[in-house]
Amino acid sequence: MFLRALLFWFTLTVAAGAIAFPTTPERQQRDSWQYQYCVRQIESEYLSSSPRTPDEMRLAAANPFWQRTVLPEPYRSEAAATVALTCGVRPVDRPEQRAGLAVGVLAGGGFLLYWLLPYLTVLRYGLKRERPHEAGTVDGDGEPLPCLDTAVRGLAADTGVTVHAVMYNAVDPTANAVAFGHAGRRYVELASGMEDLLVQDRAAFDAVVLHELGHIRNRDLDVTQAVTALWWAFVTLVAAAFCLSLTGFAADRAGLHALCLQLVLLTCVVYAARNSYLHSRELHADAFAATHPAGATTTNSGETSRESLDRFLGRLAAQRPDEAGETSAWPFATHPTLARRRAALLRPALADEFTGWEAALIGCILAFAVNLVLGHSFDIMLFALRNGNLDPADLHTLRPVYVRATLPLLLVAGPVIGLGVRYSVLARGGPHRHRLPLARRLATLSACLWAGMCLGCLIRPGPLTDTAPADGMPVMLWQSLTGSAVLGLAVTSAASIGLCALLALGGEAVALRRRPALLLTGVHGALVVLAWFPTALVAPAGPYLRAVVLGLPLLGAGCLLRSRRPRPPRALRLPVRAGRGPGTVTVASSPLRTPLLVLCHLTTLGVTAWALVVAGRLLTFSTSPTALVLARSLGLVLFVLGMGAAARAPHDALFRRRVHAAMCCLLGAAALKALEGLLSGTIPPSLCLALLAPACGVLVSFRVTAAALYDLRHGGAPRPGRWPRTARGAHAPGRPEAAPRESPPCPGVPGQGGGIAGTGDTAAQGRVTAAGPPPGQPPS
Repeated sequence: MFLRALLFWFTLTVAAGAIAFPTTPERQQRDSWQYQYCVRQIESEYLSSSPRTPDEMRLAAANPFWQRTVLPEPYRSEAAATVALTCGVRPVDRPEQRAGLAVGVLAGGGFLLYWLLPYLTVLRYGLKRERPHEAGTVDGDGEPLPCLDTAVRGLAADTGVTVHAVMYNAVDPTANAVAFGHAGRRYVELASGMEDLLVQDRAAFDAVVLHELGHIRNRDLDVTQAVTALWWAFVTLVAAAFCLSLTGFAADRAGLHALCLQLVLLTCVVYAARNSYLHSRELHADAFAATHPAGATTTNSGETSRESLDRFLGRLAAQRPDEAGETSAWPFATHPTLARRRAALLRPALADEFTGWEAALIGCILAFAVNLVLGHSFDIMLFALRNGNLDPADLHTLRPVYVRATLPLLLVAGPVIGLGVRYSVLARGGPHRHRLPLARRLATLSACLWAGMCLGCLIRPGPLTDTAPADGMPVMLWQSLTGSAVLGLAVTSAASIGLCALLALGGEAVALRRRPALLLTGVHGALVVLAWFPTALVAPAGPYLRAVVLGLPLLGAGCLLRSRRPRPPRALRLPVRAGRGPGTVTVASSPLRTPLLVLCHLTTLGVTAWALVVAGRLLTFSTSPTALVLARSLGLVLFVLGMGAAARAPHDALFRRRVHAAMCCLLGAAALKALEGLLSGTIPPSLCLALLAPACGVLVSFRVTAAALYDLRHGGAPRPGRWPRTARGAHAPGRPEAAPRESPPCPGVPGQGGGIAGTGDTAAQGRVTAAGPPPGQPPS
């Protein structure tokens, strides 16, 4: 968690510093051009009017066509004095000062927001400080009033957590709790419904509060709020730079405008990555609440808290039975699903598992930041030369791409990837489980990391995808092996994931202790990422680096082969991944005529082929697409992938969510196409709304095809004149319907950013049935 936050901080800092280079003032550039014009005029006058020296006279006598191109030494001092007198002081552009200012604004604004966010939260929601009641205080019925402050502080004292104040939200009627604050001032907000929960179910109240105290104890509250504050400061900085590109201040307005659009995409990627890693902190807070006694009502350490969370979330699930345990249709929700929380309590390694979305987002951030740094290598070297950090005698050893400037990013991203792969290996059972689920998981991580790196190179093109280095020295290792950037990045991703997985499997095979295993995996991950870049370290260290990167995984593979630890019986094995809940499965296909069905399926096939062609053109890296073109193409590809995921949905609720998410992607792509046409003048404003008609037609066609595949996976589509076929696990027609099967409640309580009632998490309840007529009516 801390390494990921550090990677986000480095990336945002590098992006903020990059704003300085295209923001050279127009006045500065104009003065520089005037100075150069003045100097050239004076040099021309001296070249034409100064008498020839004896050496020049001999050259002119030997070659009648000889002309003076360089001012002789005797006249240079006089010409320099004339330049200084006539042209004035030479204007020097110092982008490092603007970069320092941008980074200072980012750091200062982030620190200010980090310190002010708790107070803004108190003012926004009108929170009041809860104070303990006096002894003997009773309500109108003579019952003692519950004291929220005393209950929370008692739990905080039992767990060793310091709480500055307990805040009461009288506007929120739900049973919700949120932890927030900064260093030295930790707050726990309780909604008004928590007062009733304290009276009716003290164990559930304790479990909810313990979850919030877990956020404070794990110190993820500071990391989350710091990253959030830094992100908001970066958004403000990018907005200011974008407004600056619309004025006449910057000389390179087009370059600044393009950079701002790229940074807008970067902010979306960083926000999604931040929300993805928030799942880990929620799972760790669940574990904290489940392993600590729940106040005075605890009789079995840890179990009462877990059961209380089960009851509470089961009650919450009854209010939202249609959501089937899913937080959102998008994978970037701030809280994990209930199924994943249940599995994480059974297997703690799932709390830090490297999901496919996280691998893609980390790869995208890394590729974007590295391309951004390498693209300004020349400016970085000039800055080092001006400050005396670079010896002028070593100028002949400099390269157009200064890879060593990316070392801070590489040394942080490497451990993130290595440790994520290790936890994924542990979550899939380690070396003594069946190999097929682990192999599928590693293949998925490799594909996602490759896709993220390709996306980062598309957002910010740079040396990572150059196939022909200018000086013959490859920037990345794959450039010396193949000429295809797509294939090279795929080999790099697969090799990195595979090497880290072999080391993790070997460490588990020899039962290496946790801390040495974490240290070894993190260091090896950093070395693996450094091995991508042959020129990142000095030349003599290259063979040793590659020997360590390849030797440790081979040693781990040998330990794995020599391990004879028996596998546990199948019945005792924990589930690799908890399902998404039973949910309700019905027939999703619409009753359309055969010609319309064929037309919809052909439209789906054609648009899918078009999306593949668009993705293939982007992955050639032959051109640098604009931000609008890239976002539009990405929206089309995500629409196709979202509809494919909808066809593979396990139940109706998730099917509808994925269809809605894909619909948003398609409408966004259509809107960007209309905006692009308006900006370029190819589409008149009166025809912009006309783009919605083909988009709606494509959406309907994909919906029909996805519903047909969904029905085929869950028992087949209904035939004309017959009762719809029952889905897997459904009751047969004509038989008495079984009672609804309640799914086991799932532990887990949300923390900051929505609390327990604002997450949308519900338990998966319901029965699997096929759609049919009401009882007592014949089938149609």
